[in-house]
Amino acid sequence: SCLSSQLEEERETSTGFTQVVRTNKMLQRQNKPAWKDVMVQEGVDDMTLLSKVTNEQIRDNMQERYNNNIIYTSISDVLISMNPYKQLPIYGPEIVQDYVGRSRIELPPHIFSIAEESFRTMFNEKENQCIIISGESGAGKTEAAKKIMFYIAEVTGGGEGSRLAHVKNIILETNPLLEAFGNAKTLRNNNSSRFGKYFELQFSKNGDPDGGVITNYLLEKSRVVFQIPGERNFHIFYQFCAGATQQEKQEYGIQGANGFAYLTYGNTLRVDGIDDVSDYKEVRNAMNVIGISADEQRNIFRLLAAIMWLGNLTFNERGEKSSIADKSVLDYVASLLSVPAGMMQTALETRKMETKHGNTGRGSSYSVPLNYVQACATRDALSKAVFSRLFDWLVQRLNQALVSRSPDLAIGVLDIYGFEVFEKNSFEQLCINYVNEKLQQIFIQFTLKNEQEEYVREGIKWTPIEYFNNKIVCDLIEEKNPPGIFPVLDDVCRSVHAVQEGADKALSARITSCNSNPHFQIRGNHFLIKHYAGDVTYEVEGMVEKNKDTLLQDLIELLHLSSNKFLVNLFPEQFMENAAKAAPTTAGFKIKTSANELVKTLSRCTPHYVRCLKPNDDKQPDYFEPNRVMHQIRYLGLLDNIKVRRSGFAYRTIFKKFMERYFLISPRTSYAGQNIWKNDEISGCRAVLEDAPVGKDEWQVGKTKVFLRHPETLFAFEDLRVNYYHNMISRIKNAYRLYKGYRDICASRIKSAFRVWKATRAEAVSTIQEVWRAYTDTAPFMDLKLNTERLVLGKKERHRYSLTSVRKFFGDYLEMSTQRELLGAMGPGAGEPVLFSSKSQAVVHPGIFSSPKLSPRFLVVTQQNIYLIMAKQTKGLLQYILEKQIPVMNITSVSMSPMFDDFIILHNSDIQVGDLVLTLEFKTELMAWLSCYGAVGSNVQFMDRIKYNKKKNSKKEIVFMKNTTHKMAAQNPFYKSGKVFVNDGLPPSSQIRAYQYRMYGPVKPLIPRASEENKGKRGNATGVLRGTTRAGPGYKNEVAAPGGGGGGGAPRGAARGAAPRGGAPRGGAPRGAAPRGAPAQGAPRGAAPRGGAPRGAPAQGGPPRGGAAPRGGPPRGGAPRGGPRGGGPRGGPRGAPRGQ
Repeated sequence: SCLSSQLEEERETSTGFTQVVRTNKMLQRQNKPAWKDVMVQEGVDDMTLLSKVTNEQIRDNMQERYNNNIIYTSISDVLISMNPYKQLPIYGPEIVQDYVGRSRIELPPHIFSIAEESFRTMFNEKENQCIIISGESGAGKTEAAKKIMFYIAEVTGGGEGSRLAHVKNIILETNPLLEAFGNAKTLRNNNSSRFGKYFELQFSKNGDPDGGVITNYLLEKSRVVFQIPGERNFHIFYQFCAGATQQEKQEYGIQGANGFAYLTYGNTLRVDGIDDVSDYKEVRNAMNVIGISADEQRNIFRLLAAIMWLGNLTFNERGEKSSIADKSVLDYVASLLSVPAGMMQTALETRKMETKHGNTGRGSSYSVPLNYVQACATRDALSKAVFSRLFDWLVQRLNQALVSRSPDLAIGVLDIYGFEVFEKNSFEQLCINYVNEKLQQIFIQFTLKNEQEEYVREGIKWTPIEYFNNKIVCDLIEEKNPPGIFPVLDDVCRSVHAVQEGADKALSARITSCNSNPHFQIRGNHFLIKHYAGDVTYEVEGMVEKNKDTLLQDLIELLHLSSNKFLVNLFPEQFMENAAKAAPTTAGFKIKTSANELVKTLSRCTPHYVRCLKPNDDKQPDYFEPNRVMHQIRYLGLLDNIKVRRSGFAYRTIFKKFMERYFLISPRTSYAGQNIWKNDEISGCRAVLEDAPVGKDEWQVGKTKVFLRHPETLFAFEDLRVNYYHNMISRIKNAYRLYKGYRDICASRIKSAFRVWKATRAEAVSTIQEVWRAYTDTAPFMDLKLNTERLVLGKKERHRYSLTSVRKFFGDYLEMSTQRELLGAMGPGAGEPVLFSSKSQAVVHPGIFSSPKLSPRFLVVTQQNIYLIMAKQTKGLLQYILEKQIPVMNITSVSMSPMFDDFIILHNSDIQVGDLVLTLEFKTELMAWLSCYGAVGSNVQFMDRIKYNKKKNSKKEIVFMKNTTHKMAAQNPFYKSGKVFVNDGLPPSSQIRAYQYRMYGPVKPLIPRASEENKGKRGNATGVLRGTTRAGPGYKNEVAAPGGGGGGGAPRGAARGAAPRGGAPRGGAPRGAAPRGAPAQGAPRGAAPRGGAPRGAPAQGGPPRGGAAPRGGPPRGGAPRGGPRGGGPRGGPRGAPRGQ
């Protein structure tokens, strides 16, 4: 069945995780609001699920849905469509995508679901499909067919410029072209199809459109020459009049539609909602897309103009004769048809008659004049013939454009006007209603009769339902024995050659032979047929003439005289001497033959049905007329259809496919998504059905198929199948959640460990950066000290404080930037960068008879000059006076004693000024600055007798001698009268551990030094406390012996900023001492290399962080101007030249 095929189409692989994912995606799509909340679910989608099955319940359900703009309902696999007479937003591309690959039961009923079902069944089952669209005129059949073709064009592939895209364009462009030539406004529909169309879309094996074939039926030719009030001729005539170009109007004599008689019989020239100008452009564009050449298009519109002008051709009645009233119109029509005007006049005013004598074939022919009625009928016959042949040519031309290269599969769409009942019904209505009876017979055959026959064939128990079989009506019209209406008409046409009145009388007499059929009644000049859609009364008048459907030989000969080859090719009839012997086919015979061929074509396909209804006859939106809808429900047989479905079985499929889809339901047939059934398929199906939670009366097993009674049962099986995957998905989800939770715990632990490591790393980095900054801040000063160490090593006894590793050269110990008075005394030199500043004492010579003595002075060394400033109190005010200013480059050498003293003599090349004899704690540092920035270099001398220039031509000598017993020995050294008494110091070979490491490698074990025990505190003349030693228990003063390491720290009582007792403590220096991380004994691993600061050290350093600068020690805030100042940026040094 159709429902079976729908479910089989969406069959997936029954194993593997892929199926779980697909099912999950399907559930997600099902949870989406249908059509973006446009289609509100009201009423019942499938009317087989109605609580009560009556015509009233069917109508009320459809009315409820219609009032909520839901125009689609279904009866199982039959779609019921209600014409809304307005545009609804339910056909967009997003709606198309919702239905792609979806089963009919997954989404609400829609015309797209029928198109999807037919397309997927064709592709999966490799079987031809057909969609039969039926209903009354105005019910929306043409729109339904257009939506189906639109859907198929949307869901099939193809790129731009490919043949596939070209075929799809042609398919879509057939609609405006055929609608223009075959549709018209009627009382019931503004765009009514006045012809039947079976459009067979042909596909390749891959499911891509490859071509198509169009078969047309029952073109309403009579509409060309006449319309009842309120209706129009075919659309193309009004489109041509409204949209023709000025050149076309002049060439074809086109004027307004009101200027042509054929277009004004209905007195309706304009229609609301139809734009003739725009539609005309679409028609011309469709012709271009299909491939109709410009010359062919000109011929088409030339013939349309000729037809319109033929309607303006009138006749004058002269008794039994008639003549053309206006010869100018005749001439113009003849020019449009390219025929001789005289021959055309003869063909319209007379008729050639031929008589024969016996069987000899001999006879005579003569011309018979036509009366007014006959002349008008001849004119109209010519117009209808030309338009009908032109329409057939267009269909043939479309088929040429759509010819398929390999028509493997096909989907046929049948769109034919529905059952018609008018006040006066004639031959046209008989033909139309006959075709609808044939379609109803197919519907009954496939949906009702075959249903019951299949139950009998499969041995299924069920309750038979009585239904009306309309075969008896079809036999009434077409059957030969007893003769039906069409055979009687054909017999009258062959045997009666009288005029119309005589033929009608003969038909009325002979048609009484149909009285044996209970669905036929004769009523004088009328007869009644009881159709499935209702009783219809037909008029006998004119039926015989319409059934003949032959064009007079005179007119055919006239058209063959045309110089227009396009027109001649429309009438390919050949005339021979014995042409009259061949009996012409009648219209009834043609329509019966076409209908039977159509039935055969449809019988070879899997059918799908769309039943179209209209809510009212006024074409009004949002207006539901219950009685009108009830009439359609009854004659369409919807109630019988629902009863058969409910009394029978809604779903059936073969054993194999049932097992493939539902084996998951039973634990006997499945395990972990795998089919484990080893026996035959029928027993497997029984196992599934028995294990399913449904009643035994809900299913039966036939000989080849499984049958489920109600749609709810089928839905239950689908739910069980989906729930199985739900359970599997839940188990997978639970396992995944456990895995994810364990993974999250592991990740949390890793993250926590990483955070700890990161924090530790950050702390370590911070510590390293802090130590590095401290090191880079002090490294240049330490490098200066180490670079100068070679000048004094082994040449002068050492101070303990000079050997400690925390003692570095900082230069500006006075912090000259804060000493305004001293800067004022320097005068213009106040702006010079300061290298060194310190308190000192200078040897002065008061007079000739006075001995030289030491006097306090402030010593400032800049990059350019040496300033010696004295403090003098005048009138109670302290003043700073610049005593001497000596250029740094004038100091060419330095002299010191080899003993334990603080004297340094700066030899000035300018003998007018004389040399400087100074004593200060930082003498070695002063020598280092002058050696680095001045002209001293390595010109440093160590002598116990040093001569110096007091001034020009005046030399003095200072003598250094050791005297540990002098009463002033505590003041070390003691100066008097050019003599300096010096105590013992550290051996000259003593050296800084950092220098030892740089010179000789790793430090060797410490050797205790010879004690400086029991020595009291010693001071200098400035009062600045120097580092002293203290002996006793717990106090060790260690120095590095020659070749060994030194150590120790400043004794208790050391000056603020000096090294702490015992050297630098572990973990860092105290406040005011060297920074944390500076080496306590010797240089640390990675100390500055020989020759200066390490590569990358800052050019200008500063003091270590933490602690204020001691008095006379390193200044707070960094190096003096001109010297190494300012540590490198945080995180690393800025770089400085080696040797800085």
